[in-house]
Amino acid sequence: MLVSSVSVFATDKNATLTQKMLKPVIEQGCKSELNASKVWQSAALFMSSERQSTVQKQICGCVGEHALQDVSVKELAIASMSESAKNSLIKQAVVNSIKGCAQDALQ
Repeated sequence: MLVSSVSVFATDKNATLTQKMLKPVIEQGCKSELNASKVWQSAALFMSSERQSTVQKQICGCVGEHALQDVSVKELAIASMSESAKNSLIKQAVVNSIKGCAQDALQ
């Protein structure tokens, strides 16, 4: 029983480490997604460049914090071993969380 508890702890610890390692990559992916978004481009027309930068940092910080919350340990493990799985996971995580974070930031 102790062995299984230790292995679960190690898996959870590795998942947390993987999430921390992916956070900057997710935030960068968020910036790319925002810049490509027609909604963001339209909203940015009415903001100063300083305001755009502030709002983008707020949105992508939120995405970085929340994007991987609903990702399983198994998915994180696969992403840590496969570049294509990692890229797919990051893109999906950003897409899933960017709308809510943008709504919060723009209120």
